[in-house]
Amino acid sequence: MRSQRPQTAFVFSGGASLGALQVGMLRAPYERAVTPDLLVATSVGAINAAFVASRPQTPATARDLARLWRAVERGDAFPLSLRAVVGGLAGRRDHLVPARGLREIVERHIRFADLAEARIPLHLVACDLVAGAETLLSEGDVCDAILATCAIPGIFPPVALDERLLVDGGVVNNTPISHAVALGAERIYVLPTQDRAHFPTSAPRTALDAAIYGIGLLVGSRLDSDIARYGRDVELIVLPAPNAARVQPTDFDHSSRLIAAAYAAAREALPEVVPLTPQSVAA
Repeated sequence: MRSQRPQTAFVFSGGASLGALQVGMLRAPYERAVTPDLLVATSVGAINAAFVASRPQTPATARDLARLWRAVERGDAFPLSLRAVVGGLAGRRDHLVPARGLREIVERHIRFADLAEARIPLHLVACDLVAGAETLLSEGDVCDAILATCAIPGIFPPVALDERLLVDGGVVNNTPISHAVALGAERIYVLPTQDRAHFPTSAPRTALDAAIYGIGLLVGSRLDSDIARYGRDVELIVLPAPNAARVQPTDFDHSSRLIAAAYAAAREALPEVVPLTPQSVAA
């Protein structure tokens, strides 16, 4: 008889600078030859997913992504402009931070132009601002799609796509397990950015910190409920997201620490995973 490897998805949460945790998580399954058949992501997780979707699914790719994260500073992702801030506060703009920094990161590191061209099927979740509903993006300009799913309301400008005004998918579904299930995944590796035991508890220092921190609190309960809901129907492997130092989602100074901690935790959490090789699949 011939056994089939379960359709496997990697699901990436949003979480701003805490997306560095996902880099460490990725390396552990790659070292065990555990690779996805599809990728589903939102917000900063979309950048990580698009990066690996354009490259071989190997530990070397995870190390390359780690180098990207170690080079990113807060000003690269959140290039605050006095003009934009004043315009936003005065009601002349719908955002406080221009998206040019994110666009430069995406254009420099993502090796395909259209979502449909990804080496592994890539699906990004955004939120239709007018309808207030989730939107799954599976084709179209990859840069526009990533900017849309990263567009934290009030912080980054919304993105107009196909007569829709799109913002950060994390607002409605920060860990889109539901979409992976709908796409046929049977085994889902969840790469979160929040550890319920180590959620940042220090007071946010700036308005930007407070906005992103507040969104994190709102979306945290959705992950818990989705794990309970879909864990009965599919195999869910939720990788640990250690953040003992309580790094804030807008603090990009600790990427190396987060990557190392997540890698160590994922290795410990996955020792029992034995990948199916071509020899073991054939009976």
